[in-house]
Amino acid sequence: MPFPSNLAFVSLLQYAPHGTTPLSQTSRTVTYKVKSDGFIGSTRVIAHAARRVAEHLGAYAFLQDCFGPDVTLVPLPRSSPRRAGFLWPAERICTGLFAEGLGREILRCLERTRPIPRASSAAPGQRPNPPDHYASIRVRSPRPRAHPNRITLVDDVITRGSSFVGMVPRIQEAFPNAIVRCFALVRTISTGDVDAIFAPTAGTITYRDGLLMRQP
Repeated sequence: MPFPSNLAFVSLLQYAPHGTTPLSQTSRTVTYKVKSDGFIGSTRVIAHAARRVAEHLGAYAFLQDCFGPDVTLVPLPRSSPRRAGFLWPAERICTGLFAEGLGREILRCLERTRPIPRASSAAPGQRPNPPDHYASIRVRSPRPRAHPNRITLVDDVITRGSSFVGMVPRIQEAFPNAIVRCFALVRTISTGDVDAIFAPTAGTITYRDGLLMRQP
């Protein structure tokens, strides 16, 4: 199955890994707490973010496209095969969304068969591309309650969007009649500072001639 050349995605928060303002610094703290399923004060960040999705569902049509009582939530795997006791951020996000009534079920069917470099720590030329993701993923004996009509792939952070582009074909192979959406809790702003952390956004990942571009 060919990789999508234009893939829509939705995100809720944004962060600036290289920003210098106090708000950008806070955005990095929030993102770290998402990745570690941690707390800021007494507030569990993932649970709070899931609540914000539910609260703003009616205000953003693109959030309604991703979530609802008939949506199957599928967490994207980490860069290494799953091991007992290891935190799975995307799965924790799905659990938070499900608790807010934003999905019918969580289907943990995507499995990493071999490790690949972590995009966040790899050098620009060494970051995994969509074929790397596709080749290192399998759909593991999916047994949803009913054959899903709407699937939302869920990840913690989107940078270029390589993982979404690589994994959508795997899901489409397993569920050819389903509508597949992509949601990342946090969107990376590569340069500069953020003017807000809460910034619901609908964008597009373009993949052509081996090159990835995310807009915005």
